[in-house]
Amino acid sequence: MTAFKANPFAYVFPALVLVSVVGYYLYGALDRYGLDTRSAQARVTGKQFTPGSTTYNTNIAGGRAWTQSTENPDAYVVTLDLEGHPASAYVSKELFKVLQSGDAVEVQVRLTRFSRKLQVVDVGRPR
Repeated sequence: MTAFKANPFAYVFPALVLVSVVGYYLYGALDRYGLDTRSAQARVTGKQFTPGSTTYNTNIAGGRAWTQSTENPDAYVVTLDLEGHPASAYVSKELFKVLQSGDAVEVQVRLTRFSRKLQVVDVGRPR
C-alpha cells in the first residue's frame, strides 16, 4: 500500500481548505477594491464611544515567556440612517463631540460590487 492510497482525505482536505481561503480573499478583493465614491445625505441615529485598552499576549520564545502589549485606541463611532439603510462609521473625536442624534450630514459612500453593501468612507460636518 502506498501513502497516496492510505488516506486520500489527508490530501484532498488541505487542498479544499487552501482553495476556500484563496477564494474568500479573492472575492473580497473583487467586491471592494477600485470602487467609485459618491456623496449622499445621512442622518445621525446614535453615537457610541469605546475607550482605549491594552491587550496582552504571551508568547514562548527560546523556552522563555515573553509578554507583548498592544495599545487599542479610543473608538468614536456614529450610527447613520443612509438612504433608509443602517450604517456606521468611525469619526474623529472632535466630530464625535459636535454630532448629535438627528443631525443631517453629508457622507462619502461606496457600493460594493457583489454584496451590494454601502460602505461609509467619510462623514462631513452637520449642516
